[in-house]
Amino acid sequence: MLQAVASEDKRSHLGMHYTSVPNIMKVINPLFLDDLHEEFEKAKGNETKLNNLLERMRKMKFMDPACGSGNFLIITYKELRRLEMDIFEELGKINNSTMYVPTIDLGQFYGIEIEDFAVDVTRLSLYIADHQMNLELKRRYGDYLRETLPLHKVGDIRCGNALRLNWNEILPHEKDDEVYLFGNPPYLGASGQNQDQKKDMEFVLGKVKGYKKLDFIAAWFYLGMEYCKETKARYAFVTTNSICQGEQVNLLWTPILKFMQIIFAYQSFKWANNAKRNAGVTVVIIGISSRNEKNIEKRIYSINNYIKKVKIISPYLIETENESLIVENTKKTLNKLPLMSKGSSPTDGGYLLMSDEEGKTVLEKYDGINDILKKYVGSKEFINGYYRYTIWIADDDIKTWKNNKFISERLKKITEYRDKKKGTVKKLADKPWKYVSQGRFSETLSKKNRTGYNIIVPRVSSENRIYVPMGTVDDNTVISDSAMAIYDAPLWLLGLLESRMHMVWLENVGGKLETRYRYSAGLVYNTFPVPELSTRRKNEIEELIGNILDIREEEGGTLAELYGSPLAAKNPKPMNPRLLEAHKELDKVVDRAYKSTDFKDDNERLALLLNMYSEMVNKKG
Repeated sequence: MLQAVASEDKRSHLGMHYTSVPNIMKVINPLFLDDLHEEFEKAKGNETKLNNLLERMRKMKFMDPACGSGNFLIITYKELRRLEMDIFEELGKINNSTMYVPTIDLGQFYGIEIEDFAVDVTRLSLYIADHQMNLELKRRYGDYLRETLPLHKVGDIRCGNALRLNWNEILPHEKDDEVYLFGNPPYLGASGQNQDQKKDMEFVLGKVKGYKKLDFIAAWFYLGMEYCKETKARYAFVTTNSICQGEQVNLLWTPILKFMQIIFAYQSFKWANNAKRNAGVTVVIIGISSRNEKNIEKRIYSINNYIKKVKIISPYLIETENESLIVENTKKTLNKLPLMSKGSSPTDGGYLLMSDEEGKTVLEKYDGINDILKKYVGSKEFINGYYRYTIWIADDDIKTWKNNKFISERLKKITEYRDKKKGTVKKLADKPWKYVSQGRFSETLSKKNRTGYNIIVPRVSSENRIYVPMGTVDDNTVISDSAMAIYDAPLWLLGLLESRMHMVWLENVGGKLETRYRYSAGLVYNTFPVPELSTRRKNEIEELIGNILDIREEEGGTLAELYGSPLAAKNPKPMNPRLLEAHKELDKVVDRAYKSTDFKDDNERLALLLNMYSEMVNKKG
């Protein structure tokens, strides 16, 4: 009803994603319902235990702090009423007959919702659900009657901003009370938040360093911790998987895990729901309790519905030996790999740069200018198969070129541009030919007898590809700061970075910019665990990545075309089959360097990598 009324723009603005019954069950089953059904099975035939279970259920309370139209509350109410009926049926078998005494009541259900219309819908829907269950009770047991009228009092369904309200005032609870929070709060990423939402984030998370980088839903996880810590209350939310990836892991989970523990998790799955258009996101479900609760059987639910019982669940939602293990940004490599740096940045107002067409015109017009004109390539250019040109003049050569009309006019404009800036940029106004940030390109060119390759790694690339296209460029190409660079590197290193092992690390540790892969030296490259590689293994990897580069050349087309978009939700484009097969061959060899037997899936890859990371960090002290 609500989803038919709420406009699409409003749903997007509020981060609203409607929840289907199967997905609601994924939340409430492991949070409390499975435990109740298990207790019921054990209590069958025992009147005392059955009555104790009813008493337990009577005292339980539930709140959805982003309740929308009340789906979670409605389904929970119905499931508890059905279990209540099953219990009375069992009591009837023991005593031949038993008096029905209502146990589950609407007063046990609470919610918070910012939209006043949705609050009214929730209350109305709960009354309708109550009537439906009363009819079901009558159908199942004609002797048991429960009247709908007069209407029973519903718990506090509060209209307001959940991030500004005191949850404990809406649903007060003591240390030993059995209270469950659940729901599907808004997902908005940091870039999608409006000014009011940013202020809400500051209100809740202002003490958390770096909170501005967190998704909007992080505020609900943090308030859930504040409400439940040091009590028996538990909570579980549906969320985008981004809070379990990249730098958000450290920002959000470090403060939460001081007081709480993850007790169950559904690993990433594509969202499907009852809205007119399914919400196109990848989500996880995370259940959390206080660290004070001991001996909890923790479970991980994988995409194929496999349930794994574990002792500890990491914030990356895999089994781990160390719950607090979180990959942290580091300036120094932990893996002994060659240095990776950001590409070069001119900060020139655009006057050192020119298009491909402009560059070719200049090359034809001025003799010898090819000595100071280089190709300029960043992530976008590299993946889409084109390049620009840049002026690159060494200090020793400026006297030769400063009187050239074309060069002098450009340098004059750069000086004017930089003079209006501050700091380092302004200081270089009198050296307009110099890049403000040269990366390590000049240093590399000055080396003699180099035998390595200049590797380019896009900083941002599409999540719809199986592999991030990486490659090499020659010494006549400047890598821009939209990409990462590894200069004078062995070719086998490119093979290692193009492997499935590294892709898994990037996906989980690197995080995303909006939905795209985001690559950084400090968080991804410097922390990537690398086993000891024999010369034979390196040669094998080098041969296989060489084959991949050859296939790219032979097949033709841009890297965007060759790698396609096979993972796209809409209109996927396949990866070139020859190239895909070559990548799989590389994956097998790199996998063997890490493990002598096949990996079951990417979660097993990630678990191994995190354990290796832990060992690296411990060795560094």
